[in-house]
Amino acid sequence: MDERGFTYSGSGVDVGRGDEFSAFISGGALPGWVKRDRAGYASILELPSSKLVVSADGVGSKMMLHRLHKRWRDAALDLVAMNYNDVVAAGGKPIAFMDYLGVGRIDRDLYDFASALKEVLSEVGVALVGGETAEMPDLYGDEMEAVGFCIGVLCRPMEVGRVLEGDVILALPSSGFHSNGFSLIRRLLREKGISLGDLPFDLLVGTRIYSELPRAFDFVKACAHVTGGGLIRALRRILGEDRGYVLEFELRDEFRWILNWVEEEEALSTFNMGLGMLMFVDRTLMRKVMSVLPDVMVVGRVTSESTLRKISLL
Repeated sequence: MDERGFTYSGSGVDVGRGDEFSAFISGGALPGWVKRDRAGYASILELPSSKLVVSADGVGSKMMLHRLHKRWRDAALDLVAMNYNDVVAAGGKPIAFMDYLGVGRIDRDLYDFASALKEVLSEVGVALVGGETAEMPDLYGDEMEAVGFCIGVLCRPMEVGRVLEGDVILALPSSGFHSNGFSLIRRLLREKGISLGDLPFDLLVGTRIYSELPRAFDFVKACAHVTGGGLIRALRRILGEDRGYVLEFELRDEFRWILNWVEEEEALSTFNMGLGMLMFVDRTLMRKVMSVLPDVMVVGRVTSESTLRKISLL
């Protein structure tokens, strides 16, 4: 195999196939009180007294590495963040959480993970209101599956349709690879004989929770949580097919490392590349966002040319 021939689809995960199934399973008629967030991160429930934002996501195959290395707090950060961040990207403030934990056997590891999960949720002010624990040895064997469901109150609907040419693209840094692309990463580690101790960075660091993002709700038009499908899919969620973008930013060490094994286009379509949350902002409001989010970065701009989609990695 070519040294840079690793792909996500070659590791058994096809993002396009997942999109097709999502369209199929969500394609039925909805009650009038259910609205889809236009970027696809969550659903909005317009109840008589309030509007709720709900989302579901899981840790994925990164959980296999967490369990092997007993990284329970990082696993809990991943589970909470993957859901919490989707809710805030849709303009919501998370208030409640439910979990599904599937295991082959209820053991000490599960207790340690549950303790870490409760701790992380407490830190971000979200209540664990219920869940399901399934002990199924024939299905899970020695592995563990962790899925979460997050409920939030809608603070401000995102205005995806109002993102225009000249708007600035801002970004909050990721903490690392977050919890996407690990089928590819695990295959790479296995086939190249790389251990975590060989790496000059922490591969399993938990996903950053963007609890500060609501402070900027009054100043942003739309947000994109960079998850499955990487940076390119996150941009497409907001800009669709009729608008383009120009991005330029500096890569951190872990993303330079992945480019030793993965072609740049594949990496951009799989990983966050160091940008965990994107914000699309009118240029006149950029300074206001920067005043409430100290580590936000200016990474690009929106163009009216759908054929102009350029990402420069420095």
